[in-house]
Amino acid sequence: MSKRLPVFLAFGAVMAMAAAGAPALAADKPSTPRGIAPPTRIPDVVVPQPAGERVDIASVPRAVRRVVAADAARRFAVSENEVVLVDAERLTWNDGAMGCPEPGRVYTQMLVPGFRVTARTTAGLMLYHTDSRGTAVTCEASHFQAGPKQLPAHPADSGAEPRTYPKQPPVPDR
Repeated sequence: MSKRLPVFLAFGAVMAMAAAGAPALAADKPSTPRGIAPPTRIPDVVVPQPAGERVDIASVPRAVRRVVAADAARRFAVSENEVVLVDAERLTWNDGAMGCPEPGRVYTQMLVPGFRVTARTTAGLMLYHTDSRGTAVTCEASHFQAGPKQLPAHPADSGAEPRTYPKQPPVPDR
């Protein structure tokens, strides 16, 4: 081991001299300003949504249907009997956020099998992202208000995708 020590010391000395000389070489070149202005607007974050396969509502697990109906009833202030699940797609989410990441939250980084379910009431539509065990989230900041005659028979018949917004974190009470 004593024979290797001088080799390591010599190698370390060469590396130290090279590192000390590197800034001097960079300082010889005059730097020119690039003239790039900072961005004036932060671009919107677009979360890519996976494509789903349409399935019959009856093939969605009962726990998922109950959670979606209960949440839609609460949000629209109607009874659960007035909530109709009109559309369902089976898909696999890229992570535990299920397509609706919230700022400041940490999610599992694994594939999550689940559904995209649309609930309809006389007050409007609500789109839910779920896993296959009964966890449901919605990306929408508020529900869509529309009269019962304005709602299409199927969300895809409207010709436009509903706008979704990231869900805001709750404000803690102090």
